[in-house]
Amino acid sequence: MDSRQTYISIITKRITYLQKEVENFNSLNLTDINVFAENFYRDLFNLLGFKFNNTNFESNNFAHIDLIDTVNKQAIQVTSQNDNTKIKEAIDGFFSKPENKEYKLQILLISKEAKDYKTKFGNNFNHKEDVLDIKRLLAIINDINEIETIKDIADYLNKNVLTERRKTECSEVETIMELINYLSLNKNRVIIDKAVNVDPKNKIENRFSEHSDYLKQQYSELYAKYNGALVEATSKIDGVEAEIISDFLKDESDIILTKENNNPKLALHSLVELFYGKLSSNGVTFDKQAIKFYLLDELIKCNVFPNK
Repeated sequence: MDSRQTYISIITKRITYLQKEVENFNSLNLTDINVFAENFYRDLFNLLGFKFNNTNFESNNFAHIDLIDTVNKQAIQVTSQNDNTKIKEAIDGFFSKPENKEYKLQILLISKEAKDYKTKFGNNFNHKEDVLDIKRLLAIINDINEIETIKDIADYLNKNVLTERRKTECSEVETIMELINYLSLNKNRVIIDKAVNVDPKNKIENRFSEHSDYLKQQYSELYAKYNGALVEATSKIDGVEAEIISDFLKDESDIILTKENNNPKLALHSLVELFYGKLSSNGVTFDKQAIKFYLLDELIKCNVFPNK
């Protein structure tokens, strides 16, 4: 998973979480969260280059809307209601004042989805563009080219939308899936067709004869706990991704094996530590034994310490 995909994933999860939270609170007539949402989306849109202020702190000239950008002539009503009447009321009320005629007005739906409205709203209001539900907002963010802007949005959401529990430890399935994501990170990696002798028995019994008992024992001991996780985590890998992973593992493991003087025990340990360090750079704790089992399984497939 590359950086952009990681940031978009964070953004999608956090905004979707907030959407469901607003929906559930409103179902209980607990609407204080809507006030929080106004300021939240004000700051979010300002990360996109706008200069919105909350109209609660402005004059009454801005009735029927919640956010106003007097520099870019933009106005937004933040609402959890998606019915035609509510939208038309906001449009007619806002544009009833001549001084607002130069503004672009949008309706932001913070819990419900937009409809295929048949009402003629007037005032050049195009509901397909100007009624923003969460799906449309996410599409707008996903269309941003600047990776720094995407990162800023993800950081903002991480700080301001707190799910019930921040994950600090991953299960064996999550660990293997995250390792697979890391190994397949470079989607543009050039695959070189190398002749590899896929003969795990010869490799383990003969090439690594001094360490064969250790390798087989490690695999046997970890199999019961981690094989199910391995099957689940690898079930959706496509052919191209499998080639990228195989090519990456062959190159990286061969380099480490050479550094460890062809000692597979030491090289396996170094390889586990390498990938554990890469995955844990964001502070989340991963299952080191799951990483080891995955690499042992790839060793048997001759993707780790490939035969020449």
